[in-house]
Formats: sequence, C-alpha cells, structure tokens
Amino acid sequence: MVGMILGFGELKETAGFSPKKPLLQQNMGKTTRVVVCGLKGVGKTAILEQLIYGNVTKTTELHSTIEDIYVASVETDRGTREKMRFYDTAGLDGGREQNQLARQYLGLTDGYVLVYDPDRSESLDALVMVKKDIDRNRDKKEVTVIVLGNRMKPTDSGSIENTTSKAMHWATREKIRHYEVNAMDRTTLYEPFVHLASKLNPPPNKSTFAQLSMVRKSVGRPDTS
Repeated sequence: MVGMILGFGELKETAGFSPKKPLLQQNMGKTTRVVVCGLKGVGKTAILEQLIYGNVTKTTELHSTIEDIYVASVETDRGTREKMRFYDTAGLDGGREQNQLARQYLGLTDGYVLVYDPDRSESLDALVMVKKDIDRNRDKKEVTVIVLGNRMKPTDSGSIENTTSKAMHWATREKIRHYEVNAMDRTTLYEPFVHLASKLNPPPNKSTFAQLSMVRKSVGRPDTS
C-alpha cells in the first residue's frame, strides 16, 4: 500500500514523490476540501506530514500551526485517484468558545478530520463541541466526518482504553467512522484517508450514465427532415 498517498506540497505546492507510482496517474476532476482540526498538540500536522511525505520520526521537530494547506492525490477504494486539499488548522485551546471552528471553514468544506489524543480526555470533549458546531452550520450540505484517535506516546493503558471506548460510542451515535492511528506508523493512516477520499468522490450513478448516453445518441442522430 506504499505510495497510495502522493504529496504535492504545502502552500507552495512543491511536488513530492512516490516510490512506486508516478506523481499523477490520471487526470483528476474537482478538488475536495478537508479541514483537519483538534486540540493543540494532538498530532494533526504529524498525521498529514506522515501521510503525504512519510518523513516523520520521533526526533522530527514540528512547530505549532497557524494554518497550512496540503494538496495530495489520494487513492479511493475503487482505484481512482482524487485531488484533495487539506487545511491544517491551528490547534483549539480547549475552552468552550475556543472549540468553535473559524467561520470561513464552515459551509465551504466537503469533509472534516477530527483528531484527538486517547491519553487526553479533554481532546475528545473538544471534538464533541466541534461536531455540534459543524452540524449547526453546514446548512443541509452533506459533509463527511472521520475521527482519528492518535496515540502520541506509550502511557497508562487504562486511561487510553477508557477515552477510546467513549470516542467509539460517540462516533457510533453520530454515525461517523472512528479509527485508531499512530502518526509514527504511516500504514495506520491509509485506511481512514482512503475511506474519506472514497466517500467524498462517489462513482457517478447509473442515471447519470443513462442521461449522457441519451445525449450522445441525440447528438449523433442524422437530420431526416
């Protein structure tokens, strides 16, 4: 599965490389917009850097994010590649007011990646508030949301299991996908982002193909008048 995510860079869009596949396998249509959010220090930037470039190690120094934009070609479960723009947002502070997303993201976004640290229960509480904010402001627009529990470091397994269990139950109630990942292990990141790309880029339905076929037949029919 190595090479499933291809990076084009952040902001200046310097091309990244895949060990097995060319940078662009095929022409892609629309670019979907995905906001990545969570409390400060839960590993949002590390997840994106590892997913796209695979260059994050335990010694990698990552600075606090104000806002970065990553553009990547992500493979769907159908084998197609789709262009996605990820907005790596500044970490939330944890207060009630601070757990609201900036207004410019709401209403213009196709999907959300909500990240928490299983060792910090307050990081999950923040996501509950963020999800409510998303639902209040999406204006009937269909959006795809996934939740990532990013285990940052080895710690007390009891507290992690408790927070993760709460997160899974909450995600089930909200009807959103929950994944346990580790930003240090790139392979754990493939499944959630392939799922996200697939949900945001569904195949055309049969009625669309039928309409296109009728149009082509109509255009190609000779004038007998």
